[in-house]
Amino acid sequence: MKTVSWGQRLAALLLLVLLLGGGLYLLAQRVWIDRYRYYQGHLEQQTNRLAQLERITASRDRIQQSITRIQQDRNAAAQYLPQSAPAVAAAELQQRVKSVVEAAGGTLRSTQVAPPAEESGAIKVAVSVSLTGDTESLQKILYELEAQTPLLFVDNLDVTARENRPRLASGRLANYSRIQLNVQLEISGYLRKGKA
Repeated sequence: MKTVSWGQRLAALLLLVLLLGGGLYLLAQRVWIDRYRYYQGHLEQQTNRLAQLERITASRDRIQQSITRIQQDRNAAAQYLPQSAPAVAAAELQQRVKSVVEAAGGTLRSTQVAPPAEESGAIKVAVSVSLTGDTESLQKILYELEAQTPLLFVDNLDVTARENRPRLASGRLANYSRIQLNVQLEISGYLRKGKA
């Protein structure tokens, strides 16, 4: 039996320590490289975000000039609701919606006034509306509401369609079907804050 000398044992132990140390070194390098890549990607994202914010900031003066020009425009006053109080404006808005829906051939199911809300120096007056009609009447309603002066805005539009077979004068169901739309939407306009 061959005996292992202390030199060989020491060399084997040194080799083991070197292998373990090299493995730990490679593992540490991998962690550092991954961390470097993470921070490099994060830095690129933040640099892009900063560039975007700088572009927005650079356009601020131009936008502010446009806002000032609009505020000084005498025609801009015509874009606000003419009433002096939110409650009166909401009642007038409900009446206007009713007229538009009926003129377009739709059926107004309900309207509900939302509480007035202050937005950027104006008071938002909104009405929630539920109606039924076909696609042609919905198109006419939306056009009439958005094309009017003062400006009216349509938000939160929710449309569901249902196939419907109408009854004939004889009481029988027709052999054709029509699409009936159930529509929920919010219509709003703005009062100048000084008028409320």
